[in-house]
Amino acid sequence: MSRAGIVLCGGRSSRMGRAKAWLPWFGKTMIEHVVDKLSPVVDEIIVVTSSELDLPPLNAKLVIDTEIGGGPLVGIREGLKAAGSEFAFVTSVDAPHLRADFVEGLFSIGGAAAPLADGYVQVLSAVYPCEAWRKADDLLGQGIRRPLRLLEALDYKPSECASSLGPPAWQGFNTPAAYLDAVRTREPAASAVIEFLGRSAKKVRTSCFEVSVGTVREILSALPGAQSLLVDGRLGPSHLLCLGGRDLVRDLEVPVGPGERVSVIDALAGG
Repeated sequence: MSRAGIVLCGGRSSRMGRAKAWLPWFGKTMIEHVVDKLSPVVDEIIVVTSSELDLPPLNAKLVIDTEIGGGPLVGIREGLKAAGSEFAFVTSVDAPHLRADFVEGLFSIGGAAAPLADGYVQVLSAVYPCEAWRKADDLLGQGIRRPLRLLEALDYKPSECASSLGPPAWQGFNTPAAYLDAVRTREPAASAVIEFLGRSAKKVRTSCFEVSVGTVREILSALPGAQSLLVDGRLGPSHLLCLGGRDLVRDLEVPVGPGERVSVIDALAGG
């Protein structure tokens, strides 16, 4: 039986405030972490993404989801259609606790299979036959967008999952608080670095600090002098935040992850 791994990362991540695929996860981005976990147990990896999102170099086939906001069943259809394997394990990109043995166990059931935990079917941590892209297309044509309906049409096998000491393999996050909770569960002392450049450096005693992970607001609130960068609880118009040398943001609620470097720069310098 040939196997594919399909990673869905075309969502807008609006509640997170930044792309989940680029969130740091202990030395890697989240998309790199998930691809690495899948690699030992699949023959090919397909990443379904959007044209608006650039990704780091990956040992994977990229498929562009052109139906923005269409929901996960659209991404599942596109991934299954692009796969050259018989079966595929489908996961969302926010899967920090994903394990190769968990994926192997679902494949070993044979046919369509999904974990069942606390009465909920984990449709984004499940195995689908790749030929099922046609059925997914039929459902979408009928206005049906729930992945569970596809699994039901495939007569899937539910896998009862016993509770374990660690977080379940499918547990993800949609908010900064949930992401930071996952980070702190893995490493309570997880830290990041924040540096102040240009005019902002004159408002703090030291230009570079090692800080505990948190939202930008939490980090700035804990640093002497950094509160002067805020105007009415927001980042002043003269400054911008640069996350990981990549994302320019003003939103103070975005999370800063483990090992990440955040730069506070002059707004003019950021363009």
